Amino acid sequence: MLMVALILASGCYPESPFAPDFPVGEVEGYKPIYATDDQVPLAFGAARPLVRPGKIYVVSTYLLINEKYQGIHVFDNSDPAHPKALGFLQLAGNTEMAIRNNVLYADHMTDLVALDVSDWSNIRELSRLKQEHWSQRIPPREGRYFECPDDTRGMVIGWEMTTLNNPKCFR
Repeated sequence: MLMVALILASGCYPESPFAPDFPVGEVEGYKPIYATDDQVPLAFGAARPLVRPGKIYVVSTYLLINEKYQGIHVFDNSDPAHPKALGFLQLAGNTEMAIRNNVLYADHMTDLVALDVSDWSNIRELSRLKQEHWSQRIPPREGRYFECPDDTRGMVIGWEMTTLNNPKCFR
């Protein structure tokens, strides 16, 4: 019986599943999105066009729309038929947000920040929960090729699916 189990088990993986052949040429996989030094500070600036919108949040007379991995678009939504762009809150790495009692909770780089947004022209950071061990150095899904992160290009704040040439990393 033990011999049969060993024979069956040895036939399950003719090759190691953890050492794939790396393709030559183009293959679908993940590419890292990096934060550059000029994107790191929190900043509320001029409105800009939506490019990669994410989550939408409505609170009071405001409409907030996440720009994936970049920050949050802020609109005056007192007339929902004609929202007026107020500005853009730069939050590198941002994908999530919530707001309560004029406090915006959002992810920034690898941290969770709480911001006083009672005056959008004067946003103040109230607190920051450091997540030093949290990392975006690997893509979100297993069984995919990906472009190996390059520390010289900045911090990895997210991943996008694209066509890769000669990838050297696999998860």
